[in-house]
Amino acid sequence: MNIVFIIILVFSLLASMLTSIWLLKMKNKKWQARLVAFSINTLILSIATILLYKLDVQTFHKQTEGLFSSLGIGVLMFFIPIITFLNFWILEFFKNKSMII
Repeated sequence: MNIVFIIILVFSLLASMLTSIWLLKMKNKKWQARLVAFSINTLILSIATILLYKLDVQTFHKQTEGLFSSLGIGVLMFFIPIITFLNFWILEFFKNKSMII
């Protein structure tokens, strides 16, 4: 997988995770934090897909390396539900941890 994709995926995970944890602390509504996490993931990864496709079609369309090589630039769209699931799991862990303390 291209290093650009990895940086975008990590940025999306961190941005959605920090925002959803902050929202969970402020409003204490888990469903709202989950919706915000999903929205941020979708927004960041969709914009990154469009920008990378317009930037250089030959580099990012079907020439990625490694595990997800057949997906090409679609790998960013593929990771929306995966990162959202990770955010749900992190929020559940964070919610349970804060209830114990």
